[in-house]
Amino acid sequence: VDNIEKILLAWNSKRSLYCKLRFSLTGNCHKPSGFLLKHGKPVKDCMHEKKEFELPEMESFIKDLRDKRNRCDTDTEQALTVFILNMSSFIHGFKRNKLNHQRIQIRFIDLFDECSSCVVHLSLVNPGFMIDQFPSDPKQLDAQSAEIFAKALKDGSERVKNIRLMVVGMFEVGKTSLANNLIKDLRDGNVIPVSTEGIDLRRCQLMTNGDWRLDKEHKSAKYKERYITALKKALESKEINVPLTTPNTIDVPEEKEIEVDNLITEEKPVSLETISRHVEKHKDDAGTKDYLPLVHDILNFNGHENDQPQVPVEQKTNTTVSVWDFAGQTLYYSTHQFFLNKRSIYLVLMDMTKSLNEKVKEEELSGTWCGLNQECTYLDVFKFWLNAIHMYSGYKSMSSEINPTVILVGTRKDEMKGTDDDKEIQKDKFFELALRPFERSSIVQHIHNKKFLVNNLSPKDSVFDEIRKEIVCLAKGQDYWGEIYPVRWIQMEQLFDRLRDSGEQVMNMEAINEANQSHIYPLNEKELSLFLKIQHRHGNILYFDTEHLKHLVVLAPQWIIEVFKCFITHKRNKNPKLSEYWRTYEDLAILKPEVFNEIMDSSPKDVNKNRDHILEYMEYLDVMAKPLKSEDAEGTNEQSDAAGYLNPTFLEFHIVPCRLKNPPPPIAQFTAPEHREKTPVLCFVFVDNFMPPSFFHRLVAGCIRTWCISKENGQYLLFNGLAVFEIGATRFLTIWYKDHIIYARISSCSKECTLELEFKLCEEVRIKLRESLLNFVGQTLEKPRTPTGFEEYIQCPDIKKDSLYNVGLFRLADFMYNRELTCKDCLKCHAVGREEVMSYWYKEQLDRLDNDDGLNEPAEESDLLSVAKFIDKEFWLLGIQLDLKDAEMNKLYEDCDGRKNRRTFVFKYMVMWQKKKGEKATRQRLNRAIHAARLNFSNDEITPVTFDAKKT
Repeated sequence: VDNIEKILLAWNSKRSLYCKLRFSLTGNCHKPSGFLLKHGKPVKDCMHEKKEFELPEMESFIKDLRDKRNRCDTDTEQALTVFILNMSSFIHGFKRNKLNHQRIQIRFIDLFDECSSCVVHLSLVNPGFMIDQFPSDPKQLDAQSAEIFAKALKDGSERVKNIRLMVVGMFEVGKTSLANNLIKDLRDGNVIPVSTEGIDLRRCQLMTNGDWRLDKEHKSAKYKERYITALKKALESKEINVPLTTPNTIDVPEEKEIEVDNLITEEKPVSLETISRHVEKHKDDAGTKDYLPLVHDILNFNGHENDQPQVPVEQKTNTTVSVWDFAGQTLYYSTHQFFLNKRSIYLVLMDMTKSLNEKVKEEELSGTWCGLNQECTYLDVFKFWLNAIHMYSGYKSMSSEINPTVILVGTRKDEMKGTDDDKEIQKDKFFELALRPFERSSIVQHIHNKKFLVNNLSPKDSVFDEIRKEIVCLAKGQDYWGEIYPVRWIQMEQLFDRLRDSGEQVMNMEAINEANQSHIYPLNEKELSLFLKIQHRHGNILYFDTEHLKHLVVLAPQWIIEVFKCFITHKRNKNPKLSEYWRTYEDLAILKPEVFNEIMDSSPKDVNKNRDHILEYMEYLDVMAKPLKSEDAEGTNEQSDAAGYLNPTFLEFHIVPCRLKNPPPPIAQFTAPEHREKTPVLCFVFVDNFMPPSFFHRLVAGCIRTWCISKENGQYLLFNGLAVFEIGATRFLTIWYKDHIIYARISSCSKECTLELEFKLCEEVRIKLRESLLNFVGQTLEKPRTPTGFEEYIQCPDIKKDSLYNVGLFRLADFMYNRELTCKDCLKCHAVGREEVMSYWYKEQLDRLDNDDGLNEPAEESDLLSVAKFIDKEFWLLGIQLDLKDAEMNKLYEDCDGRKNRRTFVFKYMVMWQKKKGEKATRQRLNRAIHAARLNFSNDEITPVTFDAKKT
């Protein structure tokens, strides 16, 4: 019974099921077994919800069932007999194959709520290595990655307890001073803080007295301590993999079919002789020589504490604290998606001497690049930080509850008036007022109830001890605290630390592979790739598994900030010969190769020496893009579709959209051009009323490399917040944004053709824009089953051009349930029909909408089974359209292993919907929800769902 859920679906559809116990002849202990059990509920009740047993526990449990069997009714007695017989056979194979170090995991899978029969699902697991105990990152990756991770754990594991502290706030609020006061070395050294540019990162160790020490002196000892702990644990468990022999069990069939979809070929064990030769070859390498003595000492460790190998280090814990001090200047805000994540604790600092309504004054105001304008207040900055933390922490689409991660800190206590008690009251009122805009938002769940007020000029103040304690306390309450990771990954972490200390910022994979081979137990290619992906998700490195960048690893993520800063900040001592090129860059954001080379020549050494890779990263991250040559658009024969050109060629310069500073002329001439045929305005509305403006800049970069930039009077129509592109000989795409909404409209100046005949063009443009935004959202959210960072709306076609922002918007999915909706934002209230809003952007979806008036009757079991069979990529969106919450769907997804058994998952959540809605769970409602979930899928990507006629 390799895929129990497929068997379950067969039962639901055929009412016929036959299972026979089999024990794997291949010796793959992860392949499950199972058997059918009639009247299984009494047996299940005897388990008392226990799901995992060691061998002695299971044998004792079987003995109790034998005693109980004689005192039961006939059905229960029969069920117990079948269960005991099959489990005894299973245990016999278990013992025969010397698997005593493993545990037996049992699942009772009911065939139906009203059916007393069930399937008993058996599997063997290593203690602590069950998938539900995996860290969140491997669980969110594909099944192959999870299996690689499980195999790595077999060689030893460690519980990781790291704290990632992000100190954020406006410039000159005292972030660097506070960070210094939290770290003993900097506090005792009376280090004078200087304004942070980009990000400063300091790695510390948590000491037993609660203080933090820079780990530069303790780094080697830290890794040795981790190795000692892991090696001792491995020796104590005495887990030895014994080759399996053929089990002497009755009626064991040969396995004729093996599913290979998610199967990883079992690697041949490495012989001791091979390992010995490898160690001898690399015994003088840094990755080996430090640890051979440790292994020798531990192997000779006789169990007495005094004989334990000692690590010469000050009293410390095994917890690492990394302190990230963010620059407060707004020009850096658009890079924060690389650093903010759910595995962080945040200190958000506010200056208590500033009013929330006071205007922010910055020497080089670049706030428009991150959404803050010249009129922005300190409250706007505070709201920006909380919104950014919420979005980049990935909680918009995840199932886990929001644990507090944000500590609010008021600074400049010494400049406030009144007694200490008065100042505390002022601080509380300040933050109460600042949090008022979030009262009805889930964002407030991030906020820790305890807030602090500090005077950074008094570093010995006990308040800094209290802040450290609260940070550790919050970290211990997070889901990721104490997660298990393979012990053999320690060597790669140490390698990266060693390379960083030597000044390396960017490494190619060839050099990393070479260093990896010098370790006692090198990671294979697939495991190394998984290690890099998880380190990237944790924010420790930058690794993009793409064709052009997978050969590079950024060891210090803050290096990206240094690179970004080179293209944004003011440059001195420019070459006078390049004045015209520099002026073009500063005024129009056009980066010529000559300017790029001068920027690189004057950049820091660690940036300059990697100049060959910088353009690759900046293009991939959509910081800049090369424009298409205009001749590529000439003639319709060369154009493949609205998503781009067949063989595009690019101009020899880049455009940096976040540097566009000129506002557009009267915006209506672009967004609502007169005497042109126009589509309705398509709107991408971001949830929680927040969108990092870097999303729009990145979207512009993607459009620049996809379509030709439109020109007027010889000038590119690229502005701060608006851009126009040529998507055909007489077709133009205009995109612009305001607040949390990105708008798009296609217009035509043709006298012959109409846009109505080119709905395919509109659809392809929409798909291109949507996929780009999904990519941005996917990089900022901890990857959910499907992104829900924004929704698509259409603006009422009758809205006048002087009222273009955030009025008359209709959610597209609502038209899947209604043929007409009412517009209340025009001068007169009127109806807007489905055809009006969908005929351009969603013509294909409009055409496949059917008349479902005859389906207004309860959905039956056969309907749910039919839907489960044909739902594919839209499986998560369908659940959302059925009004199920992300949290309950994620729980169900994990319970029934939805990665491998999607049909079962879909069927079960529809049953959940059916129970919740009762009589309202009709075929019509289900049909319309399917259409809403498929709104962004073409006919080629879906299989039509039809409902059988009701039998009378």
